[in-house]
Amino acid sequence: MLKFGIDRRYGDGHDLIGDPDVQAVYIATPNKFHHPFTLAAARAGKHVLCEKPFATSVEENLEMIDACQRAGVLLSVSYYRRFYPSVQRAKRLIDDGAIGRVTLAGIHATHFLGEHHRPDLAPRRWLIEKDMAGAGVFQRAGSHRIDVLIYLLGTVREVHAAIERMGEGYDVDDASVALLRFDSGAQGFIAMHHTVTGSETDWIEICGTGGRILLDPLDQCRVTIETSEGRQVFDDPIPESSTLPIIDDFVRAVETGSQTICPAEEALKTNRVIYGGYRSSAEGRTVSLN
Repeated sequence: MLKFGIDRRYGDGHDLIGDPDVQAVYIATPNKFHHPFTLAAARAGKHVLCEKPFATSVEENLEMIDACQRAGVLLSVSYYRRFYPSVQRAKRLIDDGAIGRVTLAGIHATHFLGEHHRPDLAPRRWLIEKDMAGAGVFQRAGSHRIDVLIYLLGTVREVHAAIERMGEGYDVDDASVALLRFDSGAQGFIAMHHTVTGSETDWIEICGTGGRILLDPLDQCRVTIETSEGRQVFDDPIPESSTLPIIDDFVRAVETGSQTICPAEEALKTNRVIYGGYRSSAEGRTVSLN
């Protein structure tokens, strides 16, 4: 506590929320607590920055948004990849028409749930426990990546998904594929697995009538653009902190009364895709999100 200049601590989240000197809270708890802590913060008149995936259902999201609107407090979600220099570059290229009209978007993210994720060993084992996390890879890995697609391309109107658990020792999904249709008419695909051994993959591709943009790997901030004029590669600087830019943006919005880079209504779009995907997989049909 002294190392970071923190002059007080709390034994319970509600004690922090109830402190009259606290104006805003960052909810970085396991997913199941995002909803109740946000409602408590709204009742106490505190602004809220909430970790992804925002909540464990769309219905919870709507309650959180309504509570904060009625209380007149700001509600934002920590989708920090929107601040990546590579994502900002890709957005400028797309908005400027560098690849023409966007027709296709793709996500490919693979990882392996190894020994460090075993429920009896991992200190963050709640990530693979359904009661605490709500869901698995389509929610966990999907939330940030789907958010990036929505930030770049706009709202998704339909999802058709196949989401499964192929591993053992935990009770959330670790294998997922999905097809998307955006309001713009663009199509999309998602492949996210925690079942793949060897080197990890994490890329997003945006294709259009005039070329394509590839962010590969996403977290290393590399952007490749290919058009009829040739191929360019940009190695943008990797942020020293993934979280500080989103916190700075949140503080600025609180102080000025402006909007954040990821307001709750934007995060709701991502959760509609996530939980629409789970519904699609369970029912074996395409789900409309509008």
